Amino acid sequence: MNYDINERNRIIGVLFGTYGQSDKDRQSLYVTLLKEIPNEVLSKACKKLILEQKFLPAVSEIVEACKSLIGTVDEDNRVKSWDEAWKEIQIAMQRTPWHTKPTFSRPEIEIAVNAFGWHELQCVLEADMPKVRAQVRRFYEDACKRTAEQSLNKFVLGQNSDALLGYNATIKRLSESKKV
Repeated sequence: MNYDINERNRIIGVLFGTYGQSDKDRQSLYVTLLKEIPNEVLSKACKKLILEQKFLPAVSEIVEACKSLIGTVDEDNRVKSWDEAWKEIQIAMQRTPWHTKPTFSRPEIEIAVNAFGWHELQCVLEADMPKVRAQVRRFYEDACKRTAEQSLNKFVLGQNSDALLGYNATIKRLSESKKV
């Protein structure tokens, strides 16, 4: 993975230049705040944003674009949408024997199911399912927010230098893919 400062300055310079910005102090701030992102990932995220955004993206938008790219490369570690999570829960409800807890693909799904109660979820009447779905959705969305916040907090506090983007193996694969 490449973290070369000169390359990073070039990437951010291209981003700023594309939007007609020339504020060197602001560019320097972007370079500093994005230093934990490998240049290959940063470059691809900036290209994506240049193609999508009408205005210069904020640092948080660049980080989100990096996460999006990584999620595309590593489907298993991507946080699932609510519809995907609910489908997984429904499949588990159909396939899991009574008094057995299923294994879910993401911890956020398991947190949501446990917050409602697995046994209770299996016993819900069909007529009550829309209400239950709404409750579990709220639990899932809260779990996703909490996980993202904890990850960012660990990164900011220096407890986990990989927490900004996560997915080390995925970043390596994305970095090794053809340079764009």
